[in-house]
Amino acid sequence: MKRNSFIILTSLFLFLSAGCEKTERNNTEGCVQVKVLDAVCNTAVLQILDPDYYHLGENGYQKDGITYDHVFGTVFPCKLPNNNLSVRPNQGVADKPFYVKIIDQPEPSDPNCGTCLAVVSNAPSKWLHVSVSQQCNTN
Repeated sequence: MKRNSFIILTSLFLFLSAGCEKTERNNTEGCVQVKVLDAVCNTAVLQILDPDYYHLGENGYQKDGITYDHVFGTVFPCKLPNNNLSVRPNQGVADKPFYVKIIDQPEPSDPNCGTCLAVVSNAPSKWLHVSVSQQCNTN
């Protein structure tokens, strides 16, 4: 009797727990508002500004004695839409928010584009591929 009860309870537990899978929303369709915290060459650390997508980043990134949450690293393509200066912190507009789409694969690289291989020091361990698009600004 104890064995049957154990088997029934175990089966019930497994059955119920199978329906409780945690699903994480991948943002392949929507736009995420971000800003650049740090960048070198084509790599950057972005902070997610949209609370609906905080789960895509990680917490605890340190820069200049300040701790930032909801961040991830990325590599920008050589050519950005309309020469989007928001993603180029050395142009003095790094704090200006802009929109990206999280994509599964990096955008194809331009074979005529030379980039350096430097990476942001102390970059977060979470890296995501992004696409910068002006269309996001109107959604």
